[in-house]
Amino acid sequence: MGTITAKSIIDKASVQLLDTGNIRWTRTELLGWVNDAQRQITVMSPNATNKVTTIQLVAGTRQSIPSDGWTLLDIIRYMGITGTTPGRVPRIISQQVLNDFNPNWHSSTPTTVPLNYLFDQQDQTAFYVYPPNNGKGYVQINYSPIPTDLASENSTISVNDIFQTAILDYILYRANSKDAEYAAGVTLAAGYLQTFMATMGAKSDQEVKNSPNQQMGSITPDKPGSGS
Repeated sequence: MGTITAKSIIDKASVQLLDTGNIRWTRTELLGWVNDAQRQITVMSPNATNKVTTIQLVAGTRQSIPSDGWTLLDIIRYMGITGTTPGRVPRIISQQVLNDFNPNWHSSTPTTVPLNYLFDQQDQTAFYVYPPNNGKGYVQINYSPIPTDLASENSTISVNDIFQTAILDYILYRANSKDAEYAAGVTLAAGYLQTFMATMGAKSDQEVKNSPNQQMGSITPDKPGSGS
């Protein structure tokens, strides 16, 4: 969740469009594009709205993320039978490997603690656990919620403040697309869309480059009690 209001971004867009009176582009219209921008950003960068929460598993292998989510990012750890006791980390596994290992894994004996989980890109609001759960276990997950539409300009954006420039570029792209019957409008729209896409691409590249995971190398886990 950000701290910047939609009004702040809309004001900047209005100045950029030379329409501070909002005659050509109404503020309601611009607010709608703020909402569209947030959804597009979340599609391109799911961690823009990431949320960590604990859910109870249902009986069986197929599990669902919360109803406000559109894709799973990670399963962090098992959380006991009350949802408050941190436990082992379920290891992700490919469906093919699990199928080859145990073709009948969906009908294996249910347990409370999931040892593995798998994620199907074609079924993004769900994941599967192995062994099947007995409906008593909890896991802590990281998932990407769908941004809630902002009802008014005074609402703060649903994505991190770092995305305010990308939202502004997206608004300007949509606004100038409204003038697509004019060559200038087409050119401006294309330029803002290119800037938006470049910003999102650069963010993705920097996330990979600066990720703490890049420091892992061949480091092995420390033993409990060793070092400070």
